[in-house]
Amino acid sequence: MTPTGPSTRLRIAPSAASAPVARTVVRRLLDDAGVDTEVRQTAELLATELVSNAVEHGGGSSYLDAVVGPDAVRLEVTDPNPALPTPSPSLDDLDERGRGLLLIAALASRWGAERHPPGKTVWCEIALA
Repeated sequence: MTPTGPSTRLRIAPSAASAPVARTVVRRLLDDAGVDTEVRQTAELLATELVSNAVEHGGGSSYLDAVVGPDAVRLEVTDPNPALPTPSPSLDDLDERGRGLLLIAALASRWGAERHPPGKTVWCEIALA
């Protein structure tokens, strides 16, 4: 997706308070861009998961980039940890953690992760149509 529409960048503090801030920033961006409510709510949820993972595993200062393209909303979280995420292969019903990437894979149109010195970017796209 080529970033052509409205966008925003948020520095993510290594704190649990970053996820709600990210949700608010994404909500405002998508509301201002006139994005459909269902897409907006999905993007808010996936931004929360991406940011929560960065806070827990990222190892320092991270960034959320959100852009509204012609066909999709793209969310990217960049952090300094070069370890690529992997979905948990098996989870017990009692596990309280480990479902974030499974949720992203289920709800996003596409998602992925790329290493780049000194860290990585985990991204997802939510189709507008």
